[in-house]
This record gives sequence, C-alpha cells and structure tokens, in this order.
Amino acid sequence: MSDLTLSNGKEITFDFNKITFRDWRGLFDKDEPDEVSDEKIARVGGLAINELLDLSYVDHQIYMRAFWTRAREPLADPKNSPSAPSST
Repeated sequence: MSDLTLSNGKEITFDFNKITFRDWRGLFDKDEPDEVSDEKIARVGGLAINELLDLSYVDHQIYMRAFWTRAREPLADPKNSPSAPSST
C-alpha cells in the first residue's frame, strides 16, 4: 500500500531501510549540502534526485509532509516493525 500518490499518478511508498542511521543524522546537520539531503529524502521514497527536484511545488509539499509524518513513526509501518523471535 502506498503512502501517497502524486498528481501524475505515481505512487510513493517510503522505505526508511534505504538510509542508514548516519544518513539520517546528516539530515539534521546544517553543514550537509542540500543536494546530499535531497538525495537521501528522494531515495527513501524510491525517487531519483531529479524526480524529487522536478516535483511541482504542491507535490513536493505533499511528499515532504508524508515523509516527515512517516519518519516520526517508522515502526508504525508493518514492514519496519520488529518481529517476535521465532522459537525453534
């Protein structure tokens, strides 16, 4: 199930396993270039950097709102939730 659909019909599903903790911390580093942060944010949504940068202003706002909403609760997504250890 997708997290959002862009105006062109492209469905976006965020996968925070596509960035490392180091990548994540860099998003909050004021010295990290915008191009580096943008690439990370694009990668999580399955976009190329140019696809993210070429979104309409409204689609970009929708994308970013959904990104930060999902980023606040990454374990709410079943594919990211830890599973109980299986007993063997």
